Amino acid sequence: MGVPQPGVADETARVTALTSHGRSLLVEAGAGSGKTAVMAGRVAMLLAEGVAPKAIAAVTFTELAASELLLRVRTVVTELVAGRVPTELRAALPGGPSGAQSRPLAAAAAGPGDTTRSA
Repeated sequence: MGVPQPGVADETARVTALTSHGRSLLVEAGAGSGKTAVMAGRVAMLLAEGVAPKAIAAVTFTELAASELLLRVRTVVTELVAGRVPTELRAALPGGPSGAQSRPLAAAAAGPGDTTRSA
C-alpha cells in the first residue's frame, strides 16, 4: 500500500492518527503499509501545533527505523514549509497548513539540528 491513497480502507484511522494529539498512540500494521508515513505526519502535525520537539517521543524497534523516521519528519516539515502538502497529510491538511501552523513548522525547520533525532 505504501503512501495512502484517497479512499483507502483505513483513511479514517490515518486521519485520527495524524490529528488526535490528546493521547498516546500505537501504530501497528504490516510491512509497507505506511506506518512511517503516518508517524512522520503525526510528528509534523504536533510541530505545527507548536509542540516543542523535545516534548515529542516516537519509538521504533530499530536504529534503521528511527533514522528513516527522522529523515521522513524532516522531509515532511520541509515540504509543508515550502507550501507543498505531502500525500500522507492531504486528508488532514487539504488546504495546507494555516498561518498559525506554518510559523512553528518554519521554526522547527530552521531550528537546531536536534529538532528530531534518534536516541
